[in-house]
Amino acid sequence: MYHFFNSTIEFFFLCYGIAIFAIYFSLVVFARKAIIKNKKETFFLNVNFIKKANNLPTIALIAPAYNEGMTIITNVQSLLSIQYPFYELIVSNDGSKDNSLEQLIKTFDLEPVSFYKGSKEIKTSLVKTIYKSTNSKYANLTVIDKENGGRADAINTGIAYAKSDLILCTDADCIIEQDALLKMVRPYLEALDEEVIACGGAIGIANDSIIRNGTLKEVKIPKKMLPRIQVVEYIRSFLLGRMAWNQIGGLMLVSGAFGLYPKSRLLEVGGFDIESIGEDLELCIRLRRHMEDLKLKYKVVYIPETLCWTEAPQTFKVYKSQRDRWARGLWDTMIKHKGLFLNRKYGKMGKFFFPYWIFFELGAPLVEFLGIIYILCLIFIIGINWPIAIALAIAVYLAGCVFSTIAVLMYCTNYNHYSKPKMILKLLTAAYVEPFYSHPVMLYAQLKGFFKKIFDIDTGWGTMTRTGFNEEEDNCKTDSQTK
Repeated sequence: MYHFFNSTIEFFFLCYGIAIFAIYFSLVVFARKAIIKNKKETFFLNVNFIKKANNLPTIALIAPAYNEGMTIITNVQSLLSIQYPFYELIVSNDGSKDNSLEQLIKTFDLEPVSFYKGSKEIKTSLVKTIYKSTNSKYANLTVIDKENGGRADAINTGIAYAKSDLILCTDADCIIEQDALLKMVRPYLEALDEEVIACGGAIGIANDSIIRNGTLKEVKIPKKMLPRIQVVEYIRSFLLGRMAWNQIGGLMLVSGAFGLYPKSRLLEVGGFDIESIGEDLELCIRLRRHMEDLKLKYKVVYIPETLCWTEAPQTFKVYKSQRDRWARGLWDTMIKHKGLFLNRKYGKMGKFFFPYWIFFELGAPLVEFLGIIYILCLIFIIGINWPIAIALAIAVYLAGCVFSTIAVLMYCTNYNHYSKPKMILKLLTAAYVEPFYSHPVMLYAQLKGFFKKIFDIDTGWGTMTRTGFNEEEDNCKTDSQTK
């Protein structure tokens, strides 16, 4: 009986490991095909062609802000410098307790304006004041000061008051590439028989990079190991994950830091779920489910180029809080949409894509934890074959390193942000250090998040402490100043 039980457990871990390896290998293949396809599409419809179009949809950038005083001015300046002929910027101040609002009022010459009605389809917390600038240079800027209701509620407020066709959801702590909207709108211009219900772009880590006048001037590798490892995480996640799933129509997540949606569809589903911690994942799944119920053809699109830059956690305290929140958001979303699981009514999403998230996104930390428990039982109770155990551990480590290496090299050879050999070497070093340095902390944070959901422990959205970007002043002087 013991041998049967032991063999069953080991067989389960073996099958699970083989399945993960096979999935990642498939994702590499799909990601490579997607990169080639995207390059061809970009060549035939580049930003210069899009600039000349006279039928471009209007876009509203919604940037929720809560206690972003360290970076708020830099980021709003960045958002105002974006190259797109028809866009409005709405900063939704979610009851900040720092000087975020005061800085915005002073820097951008804001004054209160008369209230105008927002969309009734979305309910939001109380809006206190709406500000517009008296400076014509900032005519497309609107600042909404509202009572605190959380990030999702702040975005919903922006959606309700937006006057544009498309809604770009971002964060007030993000730096967006100046031609990002021109690239993000491309799938909507190309769409023929399938409606684009969401479009996401890659997110980059801007720690220690050079920012000048709200624009990213020079990308640098983060000095600290933790944010450097997160660069590798993001590359692996966006390139091998979302790029590959996009290729087969299975993309279930558009990053909340940089996602573009049709306003009409957002209103139909009621905007972001204010009760959800993982509001970006939940919204994307809800939009897909909505379109399946309507029996309409649709697609979710991913743009592989890094178009948005953010500040990654620099300390393990903030890192744990972030991954704890992500784990709780994943758990919430999977439970809320459990009706999709193996449901043929929802096609491939119900039969394949959603079950993948259950088994391999939600399940992976749990299986890894059970594996650790099993190994400890073998060591202290039953006994373990050390040569085989060590060989398996090395094989698992090397397999992870191989996929990380492929992701880094694919990104660096196709996109020029980290093209220098020294930068590539630093990223590869971070990839090989990650399993020992940050992964145990991430696993702990994920399990902690799951524990909170199981025992209904509410810790809220959590805080993301910012240190601020490496902002350089523009030292250029006029002739009169130098004389």
